Amino acid sequence: MKLRKSEHNLASSFNRAEQMSILSRREKHLGNGQKYFYEKPLHIVKGEDVWLIDDRGKRFLDVYNNVAHVGHANPRVTEAITKQSNALNTNTRYLHENVVRLAERLAATTEDLNVAYFCCSGSEANDLAVQLAKAHTKHQGCIVLSNAYHGNTTEIFQLSPEDCPKEHRKGWVKTIPGPKGFLEDQSAYIQGLKEEVEDLIDSGHGVACFIADSIFSSDGIYEIPKDFLKSIYQEIRSQGGVVIADEVQSGFGRLGQQMWGYQDDAVVPDILTMGKPMGNGHPVSALLTHREMVESLDQAYNGNSYFNTFGGNPVSAAAALSVLDILEEDNLIEEARQVGNYLKKQLKKTLEDNESVVEIRGKGLFLGIELDAPSKTAKAMEDMMNRGVLVGKTGPINSVIKLRPPMTFKREHADLLVDKIGQCLGAIS
Repeated sequence: MKLRKSEHNLASSFNRAEQMSILSRREKHLGNGQKYFYEKPLHIVKGEDVWLIDDRGKRFLDVYNNVAHVGHANPRVTEAITKQSNALNTNTRYLHENVVRLAERLAATTEDLNVAYFCCSGSEANDLAVQLAKAHTKHQGCIVLSNAYHGNTTEIFQLSPEDCPKEHRKGWVKTIPGPKGFLEDQSAYIQGLKEEVEDLIDSGHGVACFIADSIFSSDGIYEIPKDFLKSIYQEIRSQGGVVIADEVQSGFGRLGQQMWGYQDDAVVPDILTMGKPMGNGHPVSALLTHREMVESLDQAYNGNSYFNTFGGNPVSAAAALSVLDILEEDNLIEEARQVGNYLKKQLKKTLEDNESVVEIRGKGLFLGIELDAPSKTAKAMEDMMNRGVLVGKTGPINSVIKLRPPMTFKREHADLLVDKIGQCLGAIS
């Protein structure tokens, strides 16, 4: 039944009052660091595939939240979680088929990484990866890209220069530029890497590891330049270090070619980490490595190396298994390639004469639009929300519009996005 104007206004007033109540209670009881998007935060109450719906029933095309990898509230994932929750949820100190089957299926997606640890978040997986690297090499030194983000545990915060100020960074952390520097001058880039490695050795830290994500999201979203990872891996390994591929954002086929982003550069890491989209919103993450690394950790901690109460529980494993099933059954990696290529082409066509647009980058369903000023990016993010489309921002100065929709994103959604972003950037320019 359609509401009369007076009834609609009354309902809107109730919605605004409820939103203000939630906002004031949130600000009272949640820490200041837990920020929200937008000047007027959205009150989202429901998700459907590529759509988020607010308390007034307004639908927003979600082009940002990659956690819902196979679509918000995917009924197959919900059914898998519900079915297992109704039967049992416990930890990995007991035998259960789900966690073993998940480990086997994940291992089958890699070259020779066949031993898994399960966690609850990408931060935990990356933290454990660094523990493994330090135990295996008996060194402490770590190298990351200069604007990287890998998580928020005490250890991993040190390896997240995007958030960790230089003055708070420990001496065992060294940074090198992102792929843009490699593209500008490869020989100078590798020489700079060698110098950072030498500094770690000279200071007594040695080289434990190098870690990077495979789409370089915080650096502004770049495809892997040819031989970029290969060159870095070679230098790190020549000094006894190990290499970690952080696939928390770029993994599970998002780049539209293979399961993991690093595979695009024909390299094999020593450790692979994953999280975010793994359970389609259910908190689950993992680490894959080889037996030699695991034995090093066991030796370092006298066999009591790792336990996570919720890591690898049967419900989380059921969620992750259902995501793998959907990726395969619905051919979503190939879909990401096709729709991503189409979207990138249409964006370039629509925005080619826009003077604010510096470059359109990325691969598959992980794209970035760099603008010539971060103020324009912030304004675009707000404006796109008002137009019913949710996007993000990233890059060293937050000048890149971040596009990272669910893998169920179709051509018609791409067309809607291109139309709205064309209007938005046309108005801003």
